[in-house]
Amino acid sequence: MKKKLEDIAIIMNTDLDNVAIAKEDISQSYELEYRGGLIKIKNLIKQGHRFALVDIKEGEFVRQYGYPFGQSRGIGKGELITVSNIKNVLPEINRKDFKEPCEITFRPQYLNKTFLGHVRKNGGVGTRNYYLVVPTSMCASETALQVALGLENDDILQKYSHIDGVVAIPHTEGCGCDSGLQIERLLTVLKGYVCHPNVGGCLIMDLGCEQTNYERMYTYLKDTIEDAFKPIDWITIQENGGTHSTIERAKEVIKDRLSVVNQVKREHCPLGKLIIGTECGASDSFSGITANPVIGNTVDKIIYGGGSAILSEVPEMLGTFNMLFPRFRTLEIANKFEGILNWYIDIARKLGLTLEANLVPKNIEGGLINNYIKSLGAVMKGGSTIIEDILEYAEPVEKRGLSIMQGPGGDLESVTGIVASGATVICFSTGQGTTTGNAICPVIKVTSNDDTFKKLPDDMDFNAGRLLSEQSSIDSLGEELLDKVVAVASGQKTWSGKWKQRQFQVWTAGKLSL
Repeated sequence: MKKKLEDIAIIMNTDLDNVAIAKEDISQSYELEYRGGLIKIKNLIKQGHRFALVDIKEGEFVRQYGYPFGQSRGIGKGELITVSNIKNVLPEINRKDFKEPCEITFRPQYLNKTFLGHVRKNGGVGTRNYYLVVPTSMCASETALQVALGLENDDILQKYSHIDGVVAIPHTEGCGCDSGLQIERLLTVLKGYVCHPNVGGCLIMDLGCEQTNYERMYTYLKDTIEDAFKPIDWITIQENGGTHSTIERAKEVIKDRLSVVNQVKREHCPLGKLIIGTECGASDSFSGITANPVIGNTVDKIIYGGGSAILSEVPEMLGTFNMLFPRFRTLEIANKFEGILNWYIDIARKLGLTLEANLVPKNIEGGLINNYIKSLGAVMKGGSTIIEDILEYAEPVEKRGLSIMQGPGGDLESVTGIVASGATVICFSTGQGTTTGNAICPVIKVTSNDDTFKKLPDDMDFNAGRLLSEQSSIDSLGEELLDKVVAVASGQKTWSGKWKQRQFQVWTAGKLSL
């Protein structure tokens, strides 16, 4: 049986790739018309798996997205790409070949695009206007949560049309551990949330005796408090008569502040004021083919409009140095990226582990035969523009354009850090379907396939699977997703926002409980 290759498979880079990905199962002996010739399929090619477009001689590199993900052991045209016929080897990079990339060309259609945002006194622009209850430790977390839930259940917000909610960020940190890295990381994250443009006011709550009590936290946030660009209040449980008295007192404090928070109304803001974060979770074999490239296309458009973006999940970047090398602003930034990747490799080695564990059996079953091909697909979320900066976990974004943030692949810890760094909207790709959101930042779920979009209609916001089922282009879907981002940034609720999926989880890698 003969078919046109494009009807049954997809090539990510038609100029440089020597493999295609099956959109559906392709039987052995199928003949595919391609560039005036025929490719005879030599094996059953399951959906999501790759096959050779040409003979790939032993020692040649196997390429997708135009980049190598392995070295051939000798693969014939039409043959399935497997763990047996490639070596997990990539070409070496010569740093002497580094050249600074060309400047980004901003585009009028994106520079002139606007959204309705909340403009803060310090110049930041939020996509939401939350009042935030911030527990400084695990010991104050449940009390803080009860305060926020109590106010929302009282329907007090019906009086305030410009406030999106009263939320708390309960967590398990702040005491019972070494006073070094873990405490500093928590303080950095909490400061990022207190200062976040999606937060119009906040009440910080401590127990009183923890490592991150009023004295420590006030010292850390002193400059923020003195700037006074939003109302910030404090309450200590041990000094306010205990749990019940604190809850009642906290509610009164917040009620007095809501009218001030409500004064900040939405107004037209340029696209360049957006900071978009990217994430993937519950991925499948098509996440890197559909959802991630579509998100990356949208990220590019926001950057063409003068905006900013954050790419993270460093363990999912193993083997991408070749791909990213021409995009680093400077060689110093390239070396810094390699440093955060090597940090992960080193800590895994000390624990007797490897980053290979990031590739699970379901990935291989679905066609992601090594970490490199999985990583190439994952970083597609970051688009194609210059990498301007490398950030530590939760470090504030300071440069326009794309930044890479040190952080784990775990969804909740990663998104928490990305938001603390300043992201005001998240595009989250998923194959199997995940329902999580974030405490203060809207999360747009982008599915990689039609089935998941149909199976979870009240959780998924955008279907990138149409790239395969409707013969849409990445650019057209990227434009459509950009419109969705603008609508959400302007106040449209995502499904995770509607269902109040307000996850918050600080990354505690290396924590020693004491």
